[in-house]
Amino acid sequence: MIITIDGPTASGKSTVAALIAKKLGFYHLNTGFLYRSLAYLLVTTRGYSESTLENVKQEDIAECVRPDFFSYTYDVQKDVCVSYRGTEITRFLKDSSVDRYVVIISPQKLVREAMVEQQRALAKKYNLVIDGRDVGSLVFPQANFKFYLTASLPIRAARWQKDQLARGNLFTLEEAQELISDRDVKDMSRKISPLAVAEGGIEIDNSQLTLDGTVQTFLSYVMTPCC
Repeated sequence: MIITIDGPTASGKSTVAALIAKKLGFYHLNTGFLYRSLAYLLVTTRGYSESTLENVKQEDIAECVRPDFFSYTYDVQKDVCVSYRGTEITRFLKDSSVDRYVVIISPQKLVREAMVEQQRALAKKYNLVIDGRDVGSLVFPQANFKFYLTASLPIRAARWQKDQLARGNLFTLEEAQELISDRDVKDMSRKISPLAVAEGGIEIDNSQLTLDGTVQTFLSYVMTPCC
């Protein structure tokens, strides 16, 4: 079974996906970590800088995601673990610098093709709960359940601000709203696989829902008998 959850920044899709995966005993694939891993590795192992990431080469992408070098694993107890050449890099992927890098590489055709290949390879091995921005609309249009999780801009900005504060990054609410709004525009207007509700997708707005309430709303669809 494949359950996809698309949505904008700070909608809570990764947190919700992880909880649903745990409840169902499924494999959680956080596509954000895939893109972040590639961005981080391009800079740290292939010599890219923020200014040169705008034109990533195929051979460098391939080197970063070589099966014998790159590993994405998920365990219900340990959560997501990303390793490269035997060294875990998960803890580096939420750094604010990686936030900037991933915005640059994510719209690129070669990058997205490589990431789609990674996602589909994992889907052949596991029952998946996968979150991202195009997983229901492009990567898995045949998914059993396709969701789009969103919330109002002020609420998403407040969530993002709180998350950044936990990492030691200070932003005013106004700055957070501006940054989130800018990312929304870029995600929705890019030429390649823009953020959108997948055909046949179920849209859930969790602006007024608790985390538990959001998870239960998802499960009410997934656990309902089809006949």
